[in-house]
Amino acid sequence: MPSPSEWKPDMYVLSRILDRLWKEENGMMRTRLQVATNTSYDNLVRYVTWMTEKGLVTIIPNDGHEVVALTEKGREAYRRIVLWIFETV
Repeated sequence: MPSPSEWKPDMYVLSRILDRLWKEENGMMRTRLQVATNTSYDNLVRYVTWMTEKGLVTIIPNDGHEVVALTEKGREAYRRIVLWIFETV
């Protein structure tokens, strides 16, 4: 398994996460996001951690839970990556 600094996300998984968060204005709890994107919870945590480090998402405390929400940089990534995939593939 590659080290965290060497790990590269699968663009299709990344686009599913971006797409789902784009549709939820206030973000989503991790478990709901995991189900909505059809990923394992461990895999989702890896992606959310990577996306947080890259500034694409932020974690918002909400009534004892953590909500994952897109940042402005994440919204721009959605526009560029997801729309390209949907138009091209």
